[in-house]
Amino acid sequence: MKRMKKNASTSENSAKTSLKKSLAPVKNFVYGVVIGAAMLIPGVSGGTTAIILGIYDQLVAAVASFFKDIKKNFLFLIVIALGGVAGFVLFSNLMLKLISLWEVPMMFLFIGATSGSFPLLVRKSREGFKLSSALFLLLGFALVFGISYLPKSLFHFDAHSVAGFFTLFALGIPLAVALVLPGISFSYMMLVFAIYNPFLRAISGFDVLFLLPLGLGLIAGVLLSTKLLEKAMQRFPGPTYFAIIGFVLGSILEILRELPHTPAGWEIPACILTLAVGAAGVWLYSRNAE
Repeated sequence: MKRMKKNASTSENSAKTSLKKSLAPVKNFVYGVVIGAAMLIPGVSGGTTAIILGIYDQLVAAVASFFKDIKKNFLFLIVIALGGVAGFVLFSNLMLKLISLWEVPMMFLFIGATSGSFPLLVRKSREGFKLSSALFLLLGFALVFGISYLPKSLFHFDAHSVAGFFTLFALGIPLAVALVLPGISFSYMMLVFAIYNPFLRAISGFDVLFLLPLGLGLIAGVLLSTKLLEKAMQRFPGPTYFAIIGFVLGSILEILRELPHTPAGWEIPACILTLAVGAAGVWLYSRNAE
């Protein structure tokens, strides 16, 4: 009797594991959609969104150790990438409409969601807050704070010229760093480089001459930066994750700077509600994911 129950339990667990594996690509695609949609918003980081979803470490490891298991890592990354592209295409207009209608409450929703990731990041550091941690936190904050003061439209070029091709490739490398590092907004960096609106138009019109060099630069930048980041997270988790917390704090300040005005009237309770919903939702999700 006991053996029958044990066999039944083993069979049930095996079925659950099999179902989980079969649904993993669908879940990863949805994660990619969420990350892609989030990156459309200046001030919101794709890396931070990946941390909230619980797949940041897996993404970094898949890129950094790509050639150790090419098939597995390629399938994982391509599903996330396709989801990200779908997020860009499907939500670019919707996100712009939501922000135009309820810009301030939406921004506070993003601030709440970003803030909700702090407990997870502290746990990932494998150590509590120490005096030495403050230094790395401040360094991360200073980096994002400094980037946020770069003048927008810093670069001007013809995207369809030969010089524009190489310029877009070169710009793809620092944009890739913004993709990899949590807290640094990919969209804001595109605003700084004066390619945010052209990028959205290029996606809508599938402008290969614009997207190809930028995509090649992004790939090169991701490959260069993820290996270093993976080693840092493995060897020095405390300093690395507290630097990431600094990045995230800086991104919250960046979102606040993007607010068109201080909340007033009906926006005050709406902002309190969206802030609380964002923070609580992400905190609960991260606890369950762990």
